[in-house]
Amino acid sequence: MEFLLVLLTIAGIFWLWKQRAKSPESAEHPQKSDLSMLPEQFIIYDLETSGLNCDIHEIIEIGAIKVNRDSDLHVTFQTLIIPVGKISAKITQITGLDRAVLKRDGIPAKEALESFIEFVGDLPMIAFNEQFDRGFLKNSCEKNDLPIFKNKTHCALKMARRAWPNRGSYKLSSLAKDGGLSLDGEHRALGDCQR
Repeated sequence: MEFLLVLLTIAGIFWLWKQRAKSPESAEHPQKSDLSMLPEQFIIYDLETSGLNCDIHEIIEIGAIKVNRDSDLHVTFQTLIIPVGKISAKITQITGLDRAVLKRDGIPAKEALESFIEFVGDLPMIAFNEQFDRGFLKNSCEKNDLPIFKNKTHCALKMARRAWPNRGSYKLSSLAKDGGLSLDGEHRALGDCQR
């Protein structure tokens, strides 16, 4: 199961745990986690960017999972984007993406965003550090004369901070490692969604 889906259920599980802790007899009869609080479908998404400033840097990759709450079958979305500006050596080192790869395998930003808008529809969206990704989506949509996403959004990083208030690190890789999840595909959009 995708890690961000797990983070979404943490709040509900934490609440159930607190309720059981109040009632000694309930510990004798453990209950299954109730996922009915989650929407039937939602989008987990992640972006890779050419830098940290959404005003001057660009999206270079979009990855997303359309999660079906009541099924193990989820649809994925992934695309590379040909940037207008440069890709620094640091970004290439982190993501493994360089200009040659993006030019060879990528598509123009407008085309990528149009496909992503269609994939997302009006479903709720979840990202790790959602404010960062939302800024890049907003600026990229504006630059490409596309409608800005108006979907309901949630931040998995904020959820993790509420669920585990005394952690030393809230990096996605640290959370994934503690959850026993693979770090394969780290710093690639779809791989990070799957954590």
